[in-house]
Amino acid sequence: MTAFDGSSSFPAGLIHSCLGDSLRSGQMGVLLARAGVGKTACLTLIALEGLARNEKVLHICIDELPDKIKIWYEELYRNFRSTVKDETLLKNLKENMVSSRFIMSYLHHTFTPAKLEESIQNLRDQVMFHPTLIVLDGLDFERVSRKQLESIQQTAENHGAAVWFSCRIHRHIDITNDKGVPYPCHELDDLFQAIVLLEPKAHGISMVVLKHGEDYQPAHPALTINPRTFLVTQAQEGTMAQRSL
Repeated sequence: MTAFDGSSSFPAGLIHSCLGDSLRSGQMGVLLARAGVGKTACLTLIALEGLARNEKVLHICIDELPDKIKIWYEELYRNFRSTVKDETLLKNLKENMVSSRFIMSYLHHTFTPAKLEESIQNLRDQVMFHPTLIVLDGLDFERVSRKQLESIQQTAENHGAAVWFSCRIHRHIDITNDKGVPYPCHELDDLFQAIVLLEPKAHGISMVVLKHGEDYQPAHPALTINPRTFLVTQAQEGTMAQRSL
C-alpha cells in the first residue's frame, strides 16, 4: 500500500502541518476550542491522517453515536477527493477507513479509563485490532481528574498508542496559566506533548500551537482551516501564528 509520509500535500495533514512529527506511543495531545468551532471535525482529520499513514485508529466518542462520527469521515473524505489527485492514496485511505478504524461510543457518562483499558484489551484479544492512535472526543475536562488522565496515558503507553483529545473552553472564563494555557487545561498542561488552540476568525479557523514538546508558544506557520471543507491551508508565506489577546 502507498502510505502518506507527510511529504505530499495531502490535505488531512493537520498535525504534520503545524507540529511536524506525529505523537509517539504514550504521548498525548489536545485540541482546545469553544463549542461549535470544529473539535470533532479536526479530531477526525487527525484520525484520517493516521489512517493515511496505515495506522490503526480507535475513535472514541463520548455521548455521541458512532453513525454520526462515520458521517464526518465520509464528508471529509469527499472533500479530499476534490483536491487529492493521488488515486492510490485515496483508495488506500478508503480501505483503511473500513479495515483499520474502530469507532467506540460511551453514552451517559459511562466512560472511565478502566473501561478504555478493558475495551482495548478486548479488541486485541477478540478481533486482533491493535490501535496505534486513539482519538477521544467529548471527554469533560471540567470533571476529569489528573489521575484519570495519567491512567489513560499509561494505557496508551502499555498498548503502544498515542492519544488525541478534544477539550471545550469557554469565552466567559478567562483563567489562563502563566504559560498561556487556558482553563480547564491550565493545571494539566504538563501531561500533554502537544496543545493546539482552534480559534474562529473571519477567514476561517486559526490553529495556534500553545505547546509542542517542552516548548510553550513555539513559532510555527500560520495555519487556517476552511470551516466549510475543514481542509488545512497555510497563510501567506512567512506568516507566523499568534494567539488573539
